Amino acid sequence: MEDNNAFGDVRNSNYELTDFGGMFLTSAPHFCDGRTYPGLSGYVQWFKPVKPRPISVTLIHGGGGQGSEFLTTPDGRPGWVHDFLRAGFTVFVLDRPGHGRNSWNSEVLGPHTPYPDYETLYPRFVEPKASSLWSEAINHNQWPDHDPVAGDRFMASQGVMATNLVSAQKHVEVIAPQLFEITGDTILVSHSAGGPCGWALAAMGGPRVKAVAAVEPLGYPGLEHPLGVFENGLCVSQFSGLHDPYQRPIAFVTGQATWMRGANLRASKYLQEQNYNVTHFLLEEYGIWGNGHMLISEKNSSDIAKLIISWLDKEVGSTL
Repeated sequence: MEDNNAFGDVRNSNYELTDFGGMFLTSAPHFCDGRTYPGLSGYVQWFKPVKPRPISVTLIHGGGGQGSEFLTTPDGRPGWVHDFLRAGFTVFVLDRPGHGRNSWNSEVLGPHTPYPDYETLYPRFVEPKASSLWSEAINHNQWPDHDPVAGDRFMASQGVMATNLVSAQKHVEVIAPQLFEITGDTILVSHSAGGPCGWALAAMGGPRVKAVAAVEPLGYPGLEHPLGVFENGLCVSQFSGLHDPYQRPIAFVTGQATWMRGANLRASKYLQEQNYNVTHFLLEEYGIWGNGHMLISEKNSSDIAKLIISWLDKEVGSTL
C-alpha cells in the first residue's frame, strides 16, 4: 500500500487492500406532514486486505462521535483501522444513525442533545489533568498535545446524540440485520456510549458476533445516567435481538486516568459473577500508562489496539 501524505508512519502500514468502500444502511421512507423523508439510516465503510482472516472487525464509535475517529487520530497518525488491517482483519467502520455521514433528522430520529462545546468536552477528553474533575485525572498524559490543533480536530468530529439511550439503542437495532449481512462473522469493538449499542448489536447478531471488545463502555446495572437508567444489565432497554449478547469472549479496556474506571469495574464484575468469559484490561497493568477516555485518539493508541489484537488471537485464534 502506497501513501504519499505526511501523516506520520502511515506508509509503514505493510498491508495491501483488495477493496475499500462503503454503503448506507437504510430503512423504509418516513412520512410526516405530507412529506417523505429518508428513513432511519446508518453508514458502514469497509477496508479489505489481501488474504484476510475469516472473521472481520466492526468498529463502533461513541456518543456524539463518528467512525472517522478510527481512521486517523487528531494529530494525523494512523488510527485503529490500520492496526487491525496490519493484523489481517477486514475492517468495517460504522457511523451510527444520526452520526458521521448520516445527518440528524429529528423527524425520523427524534430530538437531540445540544451541540458540543469546548467548555464541556475539553475537561473530560483533552485536558482532564487541568480540570481535575475526578481523582485519576492527575495521571493523564497521553493526549497528543504536541499538535496544537489536535483538540480542535477532535471537537470538529463531535456532534449531537439522542436525548435518551433507549433511542440510541433502538436506532442501531433497526440497521443491525443489514449491517451483519455486510460484515459476516465479526468481532465488535465499541467505545464509550457505543458500548450499549454493541451489546444490542450482539443480541441481534447472535452467532455471527464472535467476540466483543468494549473500550471504556458506558453503563453498569442500575446506573442512573442523565440519558437513561440501566435497567437491562449493561443497557437501558430490553434487547430487540433474541440472543444472549454476553455469550462470547468479552474484553473491557480501561485507561489509567479516566472517569470510567469505577463504572467499568462494576460492569465487568457483573458479567464475571454470571460466569461469562470476561477479561478486564486495566491498561497500566500492561505497561500502558496515562490514558484518558479517548483511548482511540491518544499518543499510545496503537499499543492499545495491539493489546486487543493479542487478546483476540488468544480467545478466538482457532477461528481466525
